[in-house]
Amino acid sequence: MQRFQFRLERVLEWRRKKCRMEENRLAACLDLLRAIEHKIERLRAERSSIEGELVNRSAIPAAELLNLEHYRLRANREASELAAQRRDRARSAAEQQARVQQAQQRVKLLERMRERRLEEYVALAGRELETLAAEAYLARWPHRRRMN
Repeated sequence: MQRFQFRLERVLEWRRKKCRMEENRLAACLDLLRAIEHKIERLRAERSSIEGELVNRSAIPAAELLNLEHYRLRANREASELAAQRRDRARSAAEQQARVQQAQQRVKLLERMRERRLEEYVALAGRELETLAAEAYLARWPHRRRMN
């Protein structure tokens, strides 16, 4: 009997490789999303710190109030841009997650096909072995009768 060989083994390996590539792309998307969320948190902390510092003062010069207003405008713009980037990155990550799931499904399909073929091969090998054993047993029978 020939050894087991899955005809689509190369396709399965290619699908696995493609799946790993998609998973790596997803990891990169998630890293970018986390970086943007980290920037948002840093901006919030910075803004809170600056505003808290000014509130605790007994007297605030007009120039510092003007600077604070300019800072707030810039921080609001930056927060809006970061929120838009976060939405885009979250959308990209969701799309990439869908691609990863599709790639995983394709791999699983081929793996199930391979498992079924292997089961068929094992069953066929078992039947062939049984047939050989039966033939060997029966081949010895006439020889035993002649000896008795």
